[in-house]
Amino acid sequence: MEAADAADSVLHGDLLECVLLRVPHGELTASPALVSREWRRAAREAHQRHRRRRRHLPCLVAHVHGAAAGVGRSTHVYDPRAGAWASDGWRVAGALPVRRCACAGGDRVYALSLASMAVSEDAVGAAWRELPPPRVWRVDPVVAAVGPHVVVLGGGCGATAAAGVVEVLDEGAGWATCPPMPAPLASRWVSSAASERRVYVVERRTGWASWFDPAARQWGPARQLQLPEGNNTASVESWAACGVTTSGGGGASERLLVLAGGGGGKVSLWGVDGDTLLLDAEANNTSMPPEMSERLGGAGSIAAAAAGAASGYVYNASEPSKGAVRYELVDAEVGGGHGSYSDSDSKNGRHEKTWGKRSSGGSRWEWEWLPCPPAAAAAMSTSSSAVVVFACCGSSSAPNK
Repeated sequence: MEAADAADSVLHGDLLECVLLRVPHGELTASPALVSREWRRAAREAHQRHRRRRRHLPCLVAHVHGAAAGVGRSTHVYDPRAGAWASDGWRVAGALPVRRCACAGGDRVYALSLASMAVSEDAVGAAWRELPPPRVWRVDPVVAAVGPHVVVLGGGCGATAAAGVVEVLDEGAGWATCPPMPAPLASRWVSSAASERRVYVVERRTGWASWFDPAARQWGPARQLQLPEGNNTASVESWAACGVTTSGGGGASERLLVLAGGGGGKVSLWGVDGDTLLLDAEANNTSMPPEMSERLGGAGSIAAAAAGAASGYVYNASEPSKGAVRYELVDAEVGGGHGSYSDSDSKNGRHEKTWGKRSSGGSRWEWEWLPCPPAAAAAMSTSSSAVVVFACCGSSSAPNK
């Protein structure tokens, strides 16, 4: 009888895998003598997969600079493997060569002034490449690297027509003025995400979206993003483009991931068809855990620094000192039910939310809260002129001091 009960209590296959996905990795091998050989083997394999995955997680890089005395310029890097800021104020040689700057493409930082423009070789800004400045001065532009092209749009000041001016820099050919942005997008409040073929642009307040192909010098359709049936589009106060995924030969099919911040502090992620700009109700859509969106303190000012459509960071563009939230779409052989959370991870400031059906191809979303680096928060509290620019490294290999 006891042997039969013991046999019934053994965890096999998918059920064992599901348990291992929910248990913190540090606890899997805490008592190896008390578990079976199969458990130890499965725990070891799960731990190795976990380490390989986290090795490639993107870092968040925060560049802080300001004109006030004592603020100076510093760079801070969040290492997702350690779950902490790896530095509390690196002084990177040559960082932020001019005051005006903008993050573009997730992993680049662009510094812009009336007389010059520079692009960093990586998100940390350890080295910069000088470029000729655009012809039109902009206050808060979108700058994107699309294949061999550099595209600057939005943020124009002065004449109303300047708000929609688009310029493209080709190597060796200089800047060229292109067809202007569609009228609903000609705004200073735009967000962007780039692929190798296009730059996608979303007006942050109204949700109007379009894409621009710099090789063809052509704009795609302009469409106002609408949430699927059963969701209140009118409640969305802020939109942000996160990243682009490609599929098919030569990236023929593209999908855009967008953030929607609504009333009550709700922040949700939605998949958008790259050609039609229609939101897909059946795609990998999810919502940020409520306690994290509340800590961001303003769904109406959300922004993203992303390393693609599967991972990145969300922050409050108006108050970056509040912190940020890391999101990641994780492939898993076993997924839980809709909206299921891991209580153990929740206690550690991390959440997992599954989506889709329970199947061998299921995936789940992970959310992790991270505070603003102390030195950066201190700089912003002492100077109203301090500026924080976020970028996203493609992997969590932090640079040397």
